[in-house]
Amino acid sequence: MAQLLKTEFEGRVGPIFRLSLWTAMLSVVTLGFYRFWMKTRLRRHFWSAVRPDGTPLEYVGKGIEKFTGFLIALVVLALLIGVLALVLVYASYAVFQDEIEAYLLAALIALPLIYFASYRAKRYVYARTRWRGIRFGLEPAAGKYALYAMGQLFLTLITLGFLWPRMTFKLEKFRTDRTFFGDQRLHQGGKWTSLAKSFLPTLMCLWLGLGMVAYAVVQSLAVSGEGGEKDNAFDAGAEYLGLLAFVPLLTLIALFFYLRYRVVALRYLANHKTAGGVGLISRLSFPRVLGINIGGYLLTNICTALAMLVVGAGASGLLILFYPGLSEFGMFASGAVSEGSAGDGEGLPSVELTVAFALFLYMATLLFFSVFRQTFVLFPTWRHYARTLSLTGGEHLAQIQQRDRDHAGQAEGMAEAFDLGAAI
Repeated sequence: MAQLLKTEFEGRVGPIFRLSLWTAMLSVVTLGFYRFWMKTRLRRHFWSAVRPDGTPLEYVGKGIEKFTGFLIALVVLALLIGVLALVLVYASYAVFQDEIEAYLLAALIALPLIYFASYRAKRYVYARTRWRGIRFGLEPAAGKYALYAMGQLFLTLITLGFLWPRMTFKLEKFRTDRTFFGDQRLHQGGKWTSLAKSFLPTLMCLWLGLGMVAYAVVQSLAVSGEGGEKDNAFDAGAEYLGLLAFVPLLTLIALFFYLRYRVVALRYLANHKTAGGVGLISRLSFPRVLGINIGGYLLTNICTALAMLVVGAGASGLLILFYPGLSEFGMFASGAVSEGSAGDGEGLPSVELTVAFALFLYMATLLFFSVFRQTFVLFPTWRHYARTLSLTGGEHLAQIQQRDRDHAGQAEGMAEAFDLGAAI
């Protein structure tokens, strides 16, 4: 009988909140330079909390690796995108006498770069992750992955989203089949058609929304083209355009079903991953994940608003102390300054200070939102994922040998440049 190994989660909310707050503050004070070390410290904390069979995961990445990789990628991307943009704009003016086509083509070319960056980022994370002293690894195939992903995306688009589950499965299989734990290669089993049923409600909402938009636009143009009294034509057209009021509701329903699809797909894909005689069992619960996201983001926004009220009140007191002319605004002095409605007058702050203060409040809002999101959304999500994951075939783990260290090139530099994976 296969040995079953359960996963424990030993993290607590208090330490992750303090770590997130402290590292986020350092990132703001250093104008974002500390973010590379921030992500490293957060990963070490999260990784060590996940303990399959009681043994914690280890993350051995370094902030300096991310920072140097980011600088290298930034230079490469700046040269590549700069030269490419100049060539495309020149060609667009020469052929179309307009630059819009160049911008569209540049955006299309950026898509494979994003897939390329995401694969390299995963490769770095795997290369710096260990369990029971054994390293994970991912083969260097970022270029192939980018081309393969673009092919899958093209098939998905020409089928109006019908092959989205196929793209989900194929891209996951591409990555999994090139992943190693020690000297043991992972394998992604299953079939993409098993994901189609869970994606069907999302697809129906998408098609219905697109159909309503197309019908409303066509009918409105037809009514306008028939002539007649201008007012009657406008009223008739507005009646058809009223159908568009249902599109936001359909969008919310589609998002609900898409979240369910993501959970179902993640559970299915996990249950069909193997590494020799070792397999995974996932018991992810969609209601639990939905509750975490709704409750977590609600708490995140409430706590962010309360924190900014406290910061704004404190900042208002300091502003009134140095600029008595703001006393008429009271506790809302900081808001008046940041909005530019109180500046450059007698006894009032200058325009330069107003801009700087508005930037400070904006950065503070992002800081608190990031901290509370880590605490109330990401942390409980990881905890649920970990506690619902088990390993089968534990008796085969002793046969897995160590693999050579993978230097993983430029770390996550290109992913950082595209701001992919902004959390951990």
